[in-house]
Amino acid sequence: MEIVLLQSAQADLLEIFSRHGEASYHTIDRSLERIRLMPEIAPIYHGQFHRRIVRGTPFGVFYAIVGERIIVSFVLDLRQDPGVIERRLSSGR
Repeated sequence: MEIVLLQSAQADLLEIFSRHGEASYHTIDRSLERIRLMPEIAPIYHGQFHRRIVRGTPFGVFYAIVGERIIVSFVLDLRQDPGVIERRLSSGR
């Protein structure tokens, strides 16, 4: 399957890289590869979004499976209020 990073996910990854460094970025990248190989690995969290918790980090990858593509919408810090995360997923921003 092909992974597509939306602009919002790309912005999240840039922020993570600048704030948390290369190690966190590479850990997330390995998690994205696992998602690509086994897209159903993570349960549905909200609406169409699956949430894959990235081990060893406070981050979660939020994605949807659309045909033969995995659309990654967000990579979010999970230490925030779950309501904030759900509102962001609902709004698409």
